[in-house]
Amino acid sequence: MSNPIELIGIQNRGNIELGPKSRELQADESKGSFSEMLAKAVNNVDETMQESDQKIQDFVAGKTDNVHDVMISMQRAQLSFQLMVEVRNKAVETYHEISRMQI
Repeated sequence: MSNPIELIGIQNRGNIELGPKSRELQADESKGSFSEMLAKAVNNVDETMQESDQKIQDFVAGKTDNVHDVMISMQRAQLSFQLMVEVRNKAVETYHEISRMQI
């Protein structure tokens, strides 16, 4: 029980299902350069947002009546975009931190 997550009583039982794009990123994590990984992540965010837009358009057009699926895709797109923005902010902050270092 040295894992901090286990100490607070949360255990990963393997029930959390990742989307296909997340699994693809994890599988390719050890391959390629950082820029390739970053490009894949940005493309995945774009695909998620386009998928969400398509579901919204289908709902408005009356092709589907599943509001839950539309809302879930919208939240997934929003969260992935927010994560991408925070990663960008952290990268910019790190760049500024390194540029202020004295050699």
